[in-house]
Amino acid sequence: MFRGIHSRHFVIALLCSIALPAAASNFGFMKNTLPSQLSDSEMQQLKTEINRVLEENPDKKITQWQAPEAKVNVKILPKLSYTEAGNACRRTLLHFSAPQKNPENYGFTICKNTENKWHITQSRLQTLSDTDITLIETHTLQALNDNNIGTPVTWFNAKSKINGTVVLVGAARKNQQHCKTITISLFDADGTSLEGQYLLCKTDSGWKQEGSVNKQ
Repeated sequence: MFRGIHSRHFVIALLCSIALPAAASNFGFMKNTLPSQLSDSEMQQLKTEINRVLEENPDKKITQWQAPEAKVNVKILPKLSYTEAGNACRRTLLHFSAPQKNPENYGFTICKNTENKWHITQSRLQTLSDTDITLIETHTLQALNDNNIGTPVTWFNAKSKINGTVVLVGAARKNQQHCKTITISLFDADGTSLEGQYLLCKTDSGWKQEGSVNKQ
């Protein structure tokens, strides 16, 4: 939710639980966990399904996958789409469950590499400071309130050397709600960019993210 007074709440939701654990470049670190109960064949099938979901499904659509042999169910949830240094990225949550076992949740940033293949990576999105998050929140609220379509709202954090821009792209009604589309762009001192476009709808409790609208 985004009310403009509860610091971080909206941005944390928008940037998709950035405090969730980062991952290595493969699934090998998951020893003694529910993923470790999958056979090599099942793990490959799961990876194939994750790739299909990332290619075809929009944000916030849950896909369920059942291991053919192990009694493990996996829910795949792409939460946030954006581009980093020109490459498509999707922050994705995996929920593992099995009978008589505690469920396990994992968060991954999965980006396309130079060969156009999805791989787990450490994104700069996960290293934003509290100040950067507050600045994103403040200027996003300003862009929503000013209602000036196409007019950039910009800032610079001298400590992190991050430039930020929010642009209101358009407004419309969806399911009887007043909604707006915004673009958020961040650039660090090395010129690396983080960019995403999001649909926000006004609710009784404030602005709520309805999804990412990036083209994959």
